[in-house]
Amino acid sequence: MDTSHEHFQNSGTDASNEQREQAPWRLFAAVPLPAEIKQRLDAWCREQRGRLKFQKWVFPEDYHITVQFLGDVAPPAVPGIEQALHAAAAATAPFELGLSGTGIFGRPESPRVLWAAVTGERDKLAHLHETVVSALEPLGFVPEQRPYSPHVTLARKSAHGASFDGSILDQPSDFGVWQADSVVLYRTRMGRQPMYEAVAQVRFGI
Repeated sequence: MDTSHEHFQNSGTDASNEQREQAPWRLFAAVPLPAEIKQRLDAWCREQRGRLKFQKWVFPEDYHITVQFLGDVAPPAVPGIEQALHAAAAATAPFELGLSGTGIFGRPESPRVLWAAVTGERDKLAHLHETVVSALEPLGFVPEQRPYSPHVTLARKSAHGASFDGSILDQPSDFGVWQADSVVLYRTRMGRQPMYEAVAQVRFGI
C-alpha cells in the first residue's frame, strides 16, 4: 500500500448529512506529533493544572505544529489543496524536531496562550512553511503577514481572576525529539474531542 498520500474520510456520513457536509470546512496544514511526545506533553499539563489556571486545556490528540492556517474552505477545493501539499512534501526531506521549554502569548499576568517551544531543525521547518505557502498561494490562500512562529499550543485563556505563576516557565521541561516526516491537512470540528480531524497525510520526499 502506498502511504505517501493517505486520505481520511469521516465515517458515518450519510445522505441525511450531505447538505450539512457542503458547508465550508475550517482547515489548516500542520506537522503531526508522535504519540509518545503527546503523552509527555499531556503528563506535564496534568501536573501543572493545579498551578496554572486556564479555561481550556488542549486535548492531547490535538497537539500539533501549525504550518499554515487556511480558514474556511469549500469541500470541493480540498483535492486541489491535497495536490499542492503533495508537491510541497515531495520537495522536503525528513528532519528532526524537538519540544523543550514553555512560553506564553499575551499579558504576563493573564496570558491567552500557553505553549511548548519547538527546537531542533527549525530552519527546515521554516523552509517547509515557505514551501507550503508557495504551493497554496496559487489556489487563493494569502500568506499571513506576521512572521512564522512555530509552537505547540497547550492551553488557552487564563481563568478570570486567576494570577499566572510565571515561575513555571523558568523550569526546565524536555518533551523529546522525533523525525518529522509528513504534513497533515486537518479539519476543525468544533465541540468534538479530538477537535481536529485528519483529512489527508502526505509523506515527505515521495
